[in-house]
Amino acid sequence: MREAPGRDMTATEEASSKLYYEYPLNERIRAFLRLEFLFKNTLHCLGGHTAWDSRATLQGILEILCILGRNDLKAELIKELERRASHLARLKERPGVDRERLVNLLQELDALMEHLYGSSAQFAQDLRENDFLASIRQRSAIPGGTCEFDLPGYHFWLQQDPETRYRHLSGWFNAFEPLYRPITLILFLIRQSARPIAMCAERGFLQQNLDPSLPYQMMRVALPDGAGCFPEISAGRHRYTIRFLEQASPEARAVPADRDVHFELACCTC
Repeated sequence: MREAPGRDMTATEEASSKLYYEYPLNERIRAFLRLEFLFKNTLHCLGGHTAWDSRATLQGILEILCILGRNDLKAELIKELERRASHLARLKERPGVDRERLVNLLQELDALMEHLYGSSAQFAQDLRENDFLASIRQRSAIPGGTCEFDLPGYHFWLQQDPETRYRHLSGWFNAFEPLYRPITLILFLIRQSARPIAMCAERGFLQQNLDPSLPYQMMRVALPDGAGCFPEISAGRHRYTIRFLEQASPEARAVPADRDVHFELACCTC
């Protein structure tokens, strides 16, 4: 599975020397963000060659399967792609719009929707029916439950050469391709939907109202690297609250920042 070109914002954001904190404003985006995190983490571990890398990769695959079992992702993705396509189509006649880029995006959205319509209702059904994976998934709920005396077959597989393990793992991970591309594109478009605004949280606290008529999807807080604090975000349909906390070390308890904190905020819609 390859990264969709131009979609992963991580490298750009890291280069900007800012830390980004995102908060989903509905269950659909919450599921998409968790899957995006698992996709990235699993892809990273897939590049390793040790048995521990393979363990981490397989754990990521099983966690993705767990999320898929709780959501009707196909219907949610199609609905979200249709909303994005409808919104972008209305921009065609606006002055200053890059029409070539817009047309390419619309074509990509159409291709992803067509692919989803033609896919089965249950993503990665073959993985759910795989006895080897099912045995590991069952034991994973127990602390230390996947050690060698619990799952000798798993231990045997982990001793195979790295190329064999990679072939199996990449084959299993590629079953998520119909999800990976649309989720990556949807989140990219959401993140690009709002320009960040300079804000100040007086004595580390900010609370403001939201327009309930707007379809907010996600909040993004950007702090300069070295700000020395992190945000705790809560939000509903009508308002949001951001409280900044400081934590000197993992052994110390986080405490409210008793100072003005300057940051950037983007309230993303569609």
